[in-house]
Amino acid sequence: MSKEKQLLSVFEELREALMECNQSKLIDLVANEYQGYSLNGTIENKEIVLQTYKPGYIKLSKYIVEDINCEVSGGFGIITGKGRIEGRYGEYDFQHEVLFTDIFKFINEGWQYYKSQSTEIKSA
Repeated sequence: MSKEKQLLSVFEELREALMECNQSKLIDLVANEYQGYSLNGTIENKEIVLQTYKPGYIKLSKYIVEDINCEVSGGFGIITGKGRIEGRYGEYDFQHEVLFTDIFKFINEGWQYYKSQSTEIKSA
């Protein structure tokens, strides 16, 4: 299997782990050095991801991605695309349409989620 196909497979595993709030999978898939930027500009790390996606905190009802581009260069993989995410956080329902860039790093013979940034698409 090519590195690009492996990367896309791990990206799908990560999406499923977030949908299911699967802590053990997230521990494996998110790099210890992970850093991301949320839609409101806050900096996230692995600890925050694990806390947010504990069962009972956030519940995603939809996580759709499209227009995916995948590129591998050296030990890094970049996935860009468009996503729609919907769910509930506490008493608040949310839905976001975003453009995203996710960077994965090849660590210990596998891809791990390393950096991320999303920008919300605002309606005209």
